Amino acid sequence: MRYTPAPALPATLLVIDCRCRPRVVPLQGDMTFGRLYDGPQCQITVKSAIVGRRHGEFLYDDSEGAYYYIDNNSLNGTYINGVKLQPYNHRGTRAFRLSDGDILRVDRKTLDRPHPEGVIMIFCTALRYDESWRLFDMGRLINITIGRGQNTVVRLTDLAASREHAVLRRTATGWVVFDNNSQNGVAVNGKGVDGSAPVHDHDVIKIANTTLIVFGNILIYNNPTESAGNLAVHIDRKTVDFGRKTLLSNIHFNVDSGDFVLILGGSGAGKTTLVKAILGDGKAEGRIILNGQDLYENFKSMKAQIGLVPQFLTLRLNDTVRNTLADVADIKLDRKNYSKEEKAARINDIMEKVGITNLQDHLISQLSGGQKKKVAVAYQLVGFQKVFICDEPDSGLDAASRTQQMEILREIAFNDKIVMVISHEPDDAVDAATGQSLFDKVVVLAKSSADNAGHLAFYGTPEEAKNHFGVDRLQDIMLEINPEYEGGKGRADYFIQKFRDAGGAK
Repeated sequence: MRYTPAPALPATLLVIDCRCRPRVVPLQGDMTFGRLYDGPQCQITVKSAIVGRRHGEFLYDDSEGAYYYIDNNSLNGTYINGVKLQPYNHRGTRAFRLSDGDILRVDRKTLDRPHPEGVIMIFCTALRYDESWRLFDMGRLINITIGRGQNTVVRLTDLAASREHAVLRRTATGWVVFDNNSQNGVAVNGKGVDGSAPVHDHDVIKIANTTLIVFGNILIYNNPTESAGNLAVHIDRKTVDFGRKTLLSNIHFNVDSGDFVLILGGSGAGKTTLVKAILGDGKAEGRIILNGQDLYENFKSMKAQIGLVPQFLTLRLNDTVRNTLADVADIKLDRKNYSKEEKAARINDIMEKVGITNLQDHLISQLSGGQKKKVAVAYQLVGFQKVFICDEPDSGLDAASRTQQMEILREIAFNDKIVMVISHEPDDAVDAATGQSLFDKVVVLAKSSADNAGHLAFYGTPEEAKNHFGVDRLQDIMLEINPEYEGGKGRADYFIQKFRDAGGAK
């Protein structure tokens, strides 16, 4: 297969310097970062005396669709998520692979007492270039309530935030944020808050889909639309039997909002183990990063954002469309955080998004097959789950039902969600009009003979997968990598190495 460099993924930097004006800078491949001065300018510039003229570089690796950052051995260095990058050679530091939500700072080493000209940059894959940002002067306020409620001081439009989600309280030693038992939690600098946590100048607070940055006496925040963002899977190892047996090794890939992902795997390659690791049910050594937060570190507040989808949704035929969605709203949107009016508004929003508002008073039994599929999509979207994982949702179904199930899942992904599916009949998931696969990406796991663990043998589009394995159908990939004693060709090691050699696995 001839290798074609992939286009740079849509990624942005939220940049804030001493001017206290947030800028969203689109990353477009390799870009240099440095301070404004009377001379040749870097592509990303800030006003700061402590930033070097060519302080660092953002590098795009097209073989894996990832961005990296290197500090060019600058005088003051760069901190990423609170840790300073260390010099590696005369040119600079090791390249740091960036994940959605990573916080880069140029500052003095006492990060809780930042330099007046310190700089914050947040790497984002879910932030729009035209995202609007607001500045709130905290003045002499003692308590600042934050949430959707009408009486909150900082009012958010994000429906995933609770009515009074959190409180920022000024104390004798500084600001403290309190989580008011919210549904989706609070994080400070990527760490989940258990009750309360101190907040220092230049700290980043995450509330549902909203990012808030403390900058001096100013609170900078956005009011985003709902977004699934980016899921970064970094599994170094998954072991059992007290580390004596390795099930998965070296699994690294990124999934974007809107992606419908097929998970294929040879016999014993760890497909279900991978799914459980992503769900947080059976943690692996590594990180699962969603929207800039580590699932393993913030499991309590994030577990509702990643979940399983039932094999096949059976709608009650004697219910109306609205009553069907109201039932699921009562389950997914708890009474403490959502009033009847807010639940009704959420249902209206989802019906409009899916295109079934005109059907709201119809009985399910009166709907056509296509209309029922739209209701099934709306049913899943009522809550605020961002990643949907399905372990063999088409198992035991006939061909027509398998296709229908996959069309529903594809439609869920189309609504800015991430959907990942294990399937043994992937070639049934095709667009009836074009004949093209419904899947955007394919993850292939294969069992290595070197350690009997599942490794990544491919990640890319369905067409690239078929080219990589030299097959005409996705399900024939299993024939290539399954062992000979199971009727396969036993080429797992070959394809693991082939993918590695192409730069697709590290």
